[in-house]
Amino acid sequence: MNLLLANILTNVSNDFLLMGFSIMTVAFVVTFFAVFWLSRLVWQLKREYANLTTIVDGNKNDIYGLCSAALTVNENAATTHEQLHELKQQLANVVEKMNELQQGDFVNSPYNVDIRKIRDGANVEELMKQSDLSYDEAALLIRLHGGKA
Repeated sequence: MNLLLANILTNVSNDFLLMGFSIMTVAFVVTFFAVFWLSRLVWQLKREYANLTTIVDGNKNDIYGLCSAALTVNENAATTHEQLHELKQQLANVVEKMNELQQGDFVNSPYNVDIRKIRDGANVEELMKQSDLSYDEAALLIRLHGGKA
């Protein structure tokens, strides 16, 4: 009976050892495949990271270029705004001087009396005698300010 018990214990012990070895073998194979699969994933992630880094660097360069262009456009717009402001002031000065010429200086013009004489019907000879004008000046004034002949 001792021998039978020893055989049974040996068989059970061998079965436990065989079962333990089988479990360890399966665990090792599973761990090996897990490590292989994870290392492959890490390699793919590194490749994707490198691609994304390249894309981000390209985008960063594009953004730098766009910012630089925006600053240039802003400077050009500011310069154009200043030029428009200067032109507006010059135009206002021209309009002011034209108004002065039309209102004040025209009345004091030496030709104003002659123009009134022409509108009243004076001819070239009368203008030459009364206003001390040359023939060409008198003829030009009559052409410019005279009525239809």
